[in-house]
Amino acid sequence: MDKAFPRSSQVHVFISAGKMKESLYDFLCAALLGVGNMCMFLGYDTSTTIVEPVLHSVHDRLPDTIDMHAGYNGTAVCLVLFMVISVTAPWTLGLLGSKGSILLGSLMFTVHLSSFFYIHSIPFYVTSAMIGIGYSLFYSGHGAYVTEHSTKRTIERNSAMSYALATSSLIAGGVVILLTSRPTNGVAMDFVNSTIANSEQSYRQYSDGEIRLMYGAFTAMAIVSNIIFAFLPTRAVENSLAVVNNRRSRIGLMDQLKAVFSTMAEKMMLLAAPVYLFLGLTTAFWISIYPATLIYSKTLAEHDNLQAFYIIALGFGEISMGAIISILSKDIRNFAKMPAMIIGSILYFTAMTIALLSTPFAASHTPTDEPTLLFEPSMRLSLGISVLLGMADCAFVTSRTVLCSLLIPEKISHVFSISKVYQASSFAMSSPLFLSSFISMPMHFVINLAFGIVALFAYYFATRHLSRDEERKQAISEDTCA
Repeated sequence: MDKAFPRSSQVHVFISAGKMKESLYDFLCAALLGVGNMCMFLGYDTSTTIVEPVLHSVHDRLPDTIDMHAGYNGTAVCLVLFMVISVTAPWTLGLLGSKGSILLGSLMFTVHLSSFFYIHSIPFYVTSAMIGIGYSLFYSGHGAYVTEHSTKRTIERNSAMSYALATSSLIAGGVVILLTSRPTNGVAMDFVNSTIANSEQSYRQYSDGEIRLMYGAFTAMAIVSNIIFAFLPTRAVENSLAVVNNRRSRIGLMDQLKAVFSTMAEKMMLLAAPVYLFLGLTTAFWISIYPATLIYSKTLAEHDNLQAFYIIALGFGEISMGAIISILSKDIRNFAKMPAMIIGSILYFTAMTIALLSTPFAASHTPTDEPTLLFEPSMRLSLGISVLLGMADCAFVTSRTVLCSLLIPEKISHVFSISKVYQASSFAMSSPLFLSSFISMPMHFVINLAFGIVALFAYYFATRHLSRDEERKQAISEDTCA
């Protein structure tokens, strides 16, 4: 049993003592995890969608303080560290337990958000690297916690519900931006032309006062998440997909690394690799690349709160798809597997196609007023794309979580860690972000389409293999009973 954190609350003791009905306890654990995620990602996910234009604004005022594309570069640094550290995640999980990993990871997110009170290259890039470590800790703990508190019957519901609650933070984050997106010094700074040297373009500028207000709210909510995670119950549910970490049976770092690389070479992991790579690309697009086009498209310059409404619409999309999957999973067997993956792909490429036809090619990395292929950029069109991206992302993440939980049951922590290594690998996420100042919208579309097709086939063959394996085990069990 994980004893990293004292059970100081009577409610906590009551829950952990097993006096609560298992089905309710199962649901409560998933809900608490989701609410904690919501508070933490209210700041971080919202920040990631605006960090490029925010830091671009600071660069325009004080070029020596931080580089022009620090938003993209900082995210890429985070993901490179995340990729490297994720290889050791099973070892740290054995050391800290699922709850301890979640809490320590969330504390690192809090430190990063607080660094925006004093924006400078050194603290920004140091805490961006720290976030990479925090991501690894948090997601290894998150995956373990979900499987410790879910059964085969409830994993689809719990994954969808927890993720929908987590991404509802986007709605709250968008509201925070709406409430704080006003100059605090009485000077109209929403859109300025003079700050962009040797350019006639204009784009949304964030004042120092706006940045402090936004990130102050983000940091405060991150602290709330730290408190929630500190009081998460630890007892696993009956017939859980994984057991609570036992420190006495953990193995050393080198043995864990050998186990991780050995698992990475297994047939099922290689088969599922394109799915994880594709998820990394989709996340990079909706959380960083497309939001930047809303800032850099001069046609949208009159909509000074478009970024906030984009984030809110994204959150509605995530929540609605989470609700759909939770409801349909009760009546449709394995709905959160291939059906959800197919639905997510249709929604995602519909959104990407509309974005390609309505976005200036260079808007992913620089202010521009060049013409689009077909549609004139508009607020309504952008919000429609946002809802589709949110729905697709929830479908993808739920399908990925279910696949990870069932792929190699005896090595769940390794599977989750490896999935994140692939997702954050330089080819899936870091390279597009490092190269975002050179890659245009058509190139993003082509890369995503190619990986999406391969990922669909990979997911199909992986789930078909799982179904056959389950049928074979059931047949053996029936023969034994007979």
